[in-house]
Amino acid sequence: MAVQGVGGGATGSDASIDKMTQAFDKAIEKSAKITEITTEKKVALDAAKQRPNN
Repeated sequence: MAVQGVGGGATGSDASIDKMTQAFDKAIEKSAKITEITTEKKVALDAAKQRPNN
């Protein structure tokens, strides 16, 4: 009896690599979005701190 993904040739390996690649791409995309949002908020906060209080 063959174990799925073991010794099945390149097909099982390729599918696993594709799934991992998709997961990493999704994580990178989300990380970039989080970085973009936090950078915008930090810039706005810094700008607010630099305004003179009159």
